[in-house]
Amino acid sequence: MTAPATLRMAGEDFASLARCHPSPTALRILRDGQVSRRLLMLRDVAAAIRSSTPDSWEYWGAAAWELCRRARAADVRAFEEVLLHPHVGVWLGRCLRALDDPSPAVRASAETGRLTGLAAAAALRAGLRPRLALPAVDSLIWLPTLGRVRLTGGAREARLWGDVLDLGGRSLVLGERGEALDGTGLCAPRRVTAVPPGDAPSLSVVLEDTDPYRNAHGHPVLPRQTAEELRAWQVSVAGAWDVVTRLVPERAAGYAALWTALVPLEPPWDGRAVSSAAREAYGAIAATYTADPVRLAETVVHESTHIAFGALADLDDLADPEDRNLLRVGWRKDPRPIGSALTGTHAHLALLEFWHRRQWELSGRQARAARTRLHRYGRQVARALWALRAHPALTPSGADFVAGMADEAARCGFPARSLSAVRFPARSLPFVRPDDPSPVGVAPQAPIRTREPAASSPDQATADFARDLAHSGRKKADEKTPGVG
Repeated sequence: MTAPATLRMAGEDFASLARCHPSPTALRILRDGQVSRRLLMLRDVAAAIRSSTPDSWEYWGAAAWELCRRARAADVRAFEEVLLHPHVGVWLGRCLRALDDPSPAVRASAETGRLTGLAAAAALRAGLRPRLALPAVDSLIWLPTLGRVRLTGGAREARLWGDVLDLGGRSLVLGERGEALDGTGLCAPRRVTAVPPGDAPSLSVVLEDTDPYRNAHGHPVLPRQTAEELRAWQVSVAGAWDVVTRLVPERAAGYAALWTALVPLEPPWDGRAVSSAAREAYGAIAATYTADPVRLAETVVHESTHIAFGALADLDDLADPEDRNLLRVGWRKDPRPIGSALTGTHAHLALLEFWHRRQWELSGRQARAARTRLHRYGRQVARALWALRAHPALTPSGADFVAGMADEAARCGFPARSLSAVRFPARSLPFVRPDDPSPVGVAPQAPIRTREPAASSPDQATADFARDLAHSGRKKADEKTPGVG
């Protein structure tokens, strides 16, 4: 057995995250960390099915797990694309929390049945021709990244034969990437795109309005958008991306990498704009519709920064998760735990450059309004950093992160008093290499914790992907982890 594998993040890459200018290397590490974390969670879901419901394991679980292994071996990028579908993370978290709670045993069994849909989607994306029984949870077949199929007539399962989904009386033919070739049955996700002029990065995000796990953002979600509503979102996103690439062009590629799905939210009764980035739904931004491109652009900057922070916090504790002290921050009426204060400060810090540059595009009353917004955010961030600077719950990584935020705030004209610049040391993050699906000592943060030995080699690790169920440890839900501020 080899020593636990780690991935080192250079000091400048860590600093780039703290200062809201994530480097390409930092973004790659965040993505790979999410792949690793979800691999471990997926393995524990399969282990729980095997141990707690052996009949289900025998009927469909073992076949689904083997299909995951085959799909990953056939096309690892396609497999990871399915695994990183934002709301797969929500499903995994709910499964593991339900399995840790003995009271909702029936619901836990139903949730775990959706392992088959993930396996089928991954196999289809990898170019395989799977044969698999697919239990229909709430009469729904979930195929992450491909869409959903609703069964009728009380049917409880469908069967996949290659690229043909047998729905019991009718069949649905799926293309290589899951399109319904006959135009019926599959409610597939659609995309909104933006292609700015010149060499600015383009954007392509899924409009996620059908996924059964998209209701994870703290606000009611909208149902399937009409063709007219889809066109309105397309115009809105394209306009917002034009603002992003114009005001913060050096950050645009990072936002395009972090933001992969848009979840339409129901507008509140008072007409306020709301948005969210759920920690478990890495890559998703949920938002109410707006025709104002600047407002949506601000949302993209703010929520993408939350996504990056959450992914970093999954790899490295920035604060003691046991700490119960609360802090007051300017953008919330209620006092916040330190993790929420950290991510909220970070997301508001990202807006300073945005509004600093926006004010110079405007004149008169509009310029004054933009300047007022900039200074309000700047004062809030500086005060929050002053409160965070010597917080006893900060880890060494957290202290470095706060100092990096303070450097950026000072650069934008909002110094946090006596916080001084620091040199960022390289650090080793607990990590599972994405090319090694075996557990290697990862201690991911909430909602899951796990520990496992490493495989002896990458080749052995690939072989162990199907066998490591026997050695899997159960993960525990951890409600103490900081949330979004």
